[in-house]
Formats: sequence, C-alpha cells, structure tokens
Amino acid sequence: MILFHRTLVSLARAIVKEGFTDEKWGFGDDEQTGRALTAVGVWLTDRPVDLDDGPPGAAILEVELEASEEELAAFEIHGVLEGARLFVVPAGFVNPRANVRISGVDARS
Repeated sequence: MILFHRTLVSLARAIVKEGFTDEKWGFGDDEQTGRALTAVGVWLTDRPVDLDDGPPGAAILEVELEASEEELAAFEIHGVLEGARLFVVPAGFVNPRANVRISGVDARS
C-alpha cells in the first residue's frame, strides 16, 4: 500500500535514513463524551494532502507500506480529512514494514 506523510524538509532526510518516531496528535473533542480525541503514531494519508490539511512541512514522503487494508483499518481516523483517508500508525509497526522516499518538496518553501 502506498501512503503519504507531510513533514518539514529538515526532518525528511532523517526519516528516510532512520525511520519515523511516534508523535501525539489531537483531533478536538469527541461529540459524545466531550473528551479530547488523541492518537499516537505516524500521520499517514492515502494521498498527499495540502499544507492546510495536514502536519506542517513542505516535504512529501511516499511510504510503501507492507500492510493490508485490514491491518490498517484499526489505525484509521474518520472525519478529520475531507477527500482523504487518515491513519495514525505506531512507528514500531511502520518502520520495519516500510520503504520511504522523498517524493516532492513544495516549491513555495
């Protein structure tokens, strides 16, 4: 499966060389419980997202991940992005199964 990760240009090479690290992501409050929705892992999407839709950074990493749709389903975050699927996957799951390359850098950076 091919997924994408937006990051700072300064971090892109380190991720390609050393792998991802987990980060904590917040998604606002749960409508039913009122508690904050958070997830820890690597932010991955099924298509490259705009600067306004994802994490900060001008570099787009292409992540070829050896995982099935079923395996990733547990990590999908619904209702955050319009027109893209979002997964927050533990780095320990991603790193041994992924080939990562820099697929582009936003020319505006």
